[in-house]
Amino acid sequence: MNPPDFCGIDAWVFDLDHTLYTMTAVEQAEMEERICRYVQQHFGLPRDAAWKIQKDYLRDYGSTLAGLIQNERIDPDAYHEVVNDIEVLDLMPDSVLRSGLERLPGRRFVFTNNDGRFAAEVLRRLGVDALFEIIVDARAMEFVPKPKPGAYAALLATTGLDPARAALFDDSPRNLVPARAMGMRTVWFNDGLGQSHWRIDAPHLHIDHETDDLASFLNTIRI
Repeated sequence: MNPPDFCGIDAWVFDLDHTLYTMTAVEQAEMEERICRYVQQHFGLPRDAAWKIQKDYLRDYGSTLAGLIQNERIDPDAYHEVVNDIEVLDLMPDSVLRSGLERLPGRRFVFTNNDGRFAAEVLRRLGVDALFEIIVDARAMEFVPKPKPGAYAALLATTGLDPARAALFDDSPRNLVPARAMGMRTVWFNDGLGQSHWRIDAPHLHIDHETDDLASFLNTIRI
């Protein structure tokens, strides 16, 4: 079987959480509990009621943070301080990921609903920070997250990329739908964790490629 053909692509856009780096199921559960604790403390609710709000906001607004900002006007920096614990991730330089990213022609971007400072530190610990030109984060999107249209408008405005010459890698299938509609090549990173459980209608119309090993995928595609 021939490797996927990415000839003509010169803008490479990567989600951060669960894509450029991954979590174990335990680490993911711990992160979700940190979000839940924030919601609990903010509303003064028991855990189950806070969990429902957390997941409803994620579904309806694209991220729990977006729902909290729109409805509660919370401080996003305070939220990220609670939710993002980089030390528990035990990130190390990833030479295979780096070699895959290095061979990509053109520009590389991070496109994340998370905090840009956290994203920059993740890239540094993975040893790939020098390879990325711009981090388009929650603040750059004005806290309108993927898969909302405003997030993709912010991506284009910030980077100036041509969607017809761009590829997006994301663990959430629903985040790929608007990108494909814009003309971007789409790659679903599906390792069974993160937001890979989201289901979309007619996935074959929105997902060009699928992989559970991002580093190997980048090292073998045709460019």
